[in-house]
Amino acid sequence: MKLSTLLLIFTLALICLFSLQAVWLHYSYRLHLKRVEDSVNSIFSQAVEKEMDVRFVELRKKVRENFSNANVRVDSFDVAHNKPDNKSVVSQQKDMVQQLMKEYDIGFNMNTVDSIFHLLLQSNRYPFSYRINYVDSVGKLMKVSGMSTIDKGFKTDVMPIINGEKTYSVVRISAPVIFKNMLAVLCVSILIFLFIIACMIYEIRMFINQHHLIRIRENFTHALTHDMKTPLATIHSVLIQMENESINENPDMRKKFNDIAIDQALNLQAVVNQILTLAYIDKKQLSVNKQLVDLPEMIESLIDKFTVKSDKTVVFQTVYDCKNTGIYADPLYLNNTISNLIDNAIKYSGDPVEIEIKCSDGEKQVDIHVKDNGFGISSNDQLKIFKQFERGAEIKRNRISGFGIGLNYVQQVIEAHGGIVTVLSQEGVGSEFIITLPHQ
Repeated sequence: MKLSTLLLIFTLALICLFSLQAVWLHYSYRLHLKRVEDSVNSIFSQAVEKEMDVRFVELRKKVRENFSNANVRVDSFDVAHNKPDNKSVVSQQKDMVQQLMKEYDIGFNMNTVDSIFHLLLQSNRYPFSYRINYVDSVGKLMKVSGMSTIDKGFKTDVMPIINGEKTYSVVRISAPVIFKNMLAVLCVSILIFLFIIACMIYEIRMFINQHHLIRIRENFTHALTHDMKTPLATIHSVLIQMENESINENPDMRKKFNDIAIDQALNLQAVVNQILTLAYIDKKQLSVNKQLVDLPEMIESLIDKFTVKSDKTVVFQTVYDCKNTGIYADPLYLNNTISNLIDNAIKYSGDPVEIEIKCSDGEKQVDIHVKDNGFGISSNDQLKIFKQFERGAEIKRNRISGFGIGLNYVQQVIEAHGGIVTVLSQEGVGSEFIITLPHQ
C-alpha cells in the first residue's frame, strides 16, 4: 500500500470518526437538554404547589379567626365521585380549596411563586433567566413576573389555578449549563477520540517505519550483493589464473595475483566483521580489549594501504600534536574505525582527494581529526548519517555503493571506548570527523 493511499484512508477515517462523535454528542446534548427541561418543569410545579401551601396556611388561619361568621356554602364544592368525564378527586379537592381561598380573598401570589421558583432553580444550580405568565381562561395575559423581556425559550407545563386561570413559565435554558451537566460525557468522548487518533497515528508511524525498514533492507541487500560480488568474482578469476602453468612459472606474477586475492578476501572479511560487530553491539555483547596503541604508526600504516589501493589520486597530510603518541584502545576496532573514515573520505570525494589527519592531545582526551575536500553533508543528513543503514542524499544522487553501516560502526565502537564522534561539514566544501577518546 502506498503512503498516499494510507493518508487518504486516515483522512477519511478521521472524518467518519468526527462525524460519528458529532452525531453522538448531538443526541447526548438533546438527551441532557430533555432531562433539564423535565427538571425545570418539575421545579415550576413544585413552586406553584408551595405557593398554594402558603395560601392554604393563610386560609386555615382566617377560617379559625372567622369560623363563627363563615358564610361559605360547602355543598357548592361537592366532589363528583361517579363521573368519569369530570376531574379526578384530587383535582376537585384542589379546586375546592382554591374556591375557599377566593371566598376569603386569598388570591394567587405571583411574587411568592417567583421567589420559590428562583430559590429552587438556584438549589439545583440552574442559573436560568425566566418569565412567569398568569393568563385567564381565554389565554389573555393578566400578570407577569420575572424578566418580562423573555418571550422565547422552554415553556413549562400550564398549571391550572382557578376558574380557568392558569400559570406557566418561559425559561431560557443556556447551552453552557447543559454542557456542564454532560461534562463527564464530554471528557469521555474527548478521551476516546484522542485515543483513537493516537492509535491511528501509531499505526501510520508503524506502517511508515515498516515501509522504511523494507526499503532499507532492499537497499542493504542490493548493496551487499553488489559489493560482495566484485571481490568474489576477482578471487574466482585469480584462482582460475593460478591453475595456468605459465603463472606458476612466473613467481612475480603469481605473487601479484596472490596479493590481489588476499586483499579482496580481507575486504570481504572487513565487511563481515563490521556487520558482526554491530550485531554484538545491538545485543550489548561487544567488549573492547584495550591495549597501548601507537597512534601515528597505525595512521601511517593505513595511509600506505589506501595510497596503494585507491584508484584516485589521494594526497595525505598529517599533523601529530601529541605529547604521548600512545593511546589505550582496542587496536582492531580503532584501526577499522579510522579506516572507515579514510575510506569514506576517498569514496565521497572527487579526484584528486585531499585528506588531512590530525591528532591532538588534550588534558583528559585525544582528538583524531579526519578532514577531506569531498561532497560534504547537508545539515539534514548530518542528523541521520550515524544511524544504521542510513546514507546521505548526495551519496544516493552520485550512486556511490555502500551499506550505510560504516559511520554507525564508527560511532558504536568509539562509544564502547567511552568516547564520542562529531562531524563538521558543508555541502560542496568537505567534511571533518572528530574522534574524541579518553586517555584511559
